[in-house]
Amino acid sequence: MSETPFERLSQNVSRYGALSFRNYSLVRSFAERLRAGFCQFLGAKDGECVYLVPHEGSFQPGPHGGAAYSVSGTGFLPLASISFGLAVRVSVSGDWLRVVFHCAREGDALSVQIEGGKRFDLVLPLEDDGVTVLFEPLYRHIYDWFDDRISHYEHGDYGNNDIGFEIISVKKD
Repeated sequence: MSETPFERLSQNVSRYGALSFRNYSLVRSFAERLRAGFCQFLGAKDGECVYLVPHEGSFQPGPHGGAAYSVSGTGFLPLASISFGLAVRVSVSGDWLRVVFHCAREGDALSVQIEGGKRFDLVLPLEDDGVTVLFEPLYRHIYDWFDDRISHYEHGDYGNNDIGFEIISVKKD
């Protein structure tokens, strides 16, 4: 007895679902390692300094769980590139900025694009040291954005906002 078109379709959708979950798990694992490791790299001595946040819209620094990823709330988990935001505390007074990442599996690598910055191809399977290679370039990306604006101002030119950071201040109660 041969398979029906519905049975073939159902098997294909099951395969799609398994791959989309694997893709999501890969990006989420990367993002969690990046969050924890980058906060440790920064060495802030007064609490959390990095959170995963949604890649667009308003945000508050803090844990967002699955809502930090672009595939959140889509119902059927799409097999597509996934974006997320990294909220980084940039001052002792509670100023935060969001850096957006776009991630896609390409062959045997996870392609990671920092919005407005560099692209990295991380070899799969992803090891912890594969994530740590991003810490210094990410730090430079953030530091240089502020440094460039300072330099522009000191030389009479405010420059522009080509990186597109969103900076917010969070007052402590």
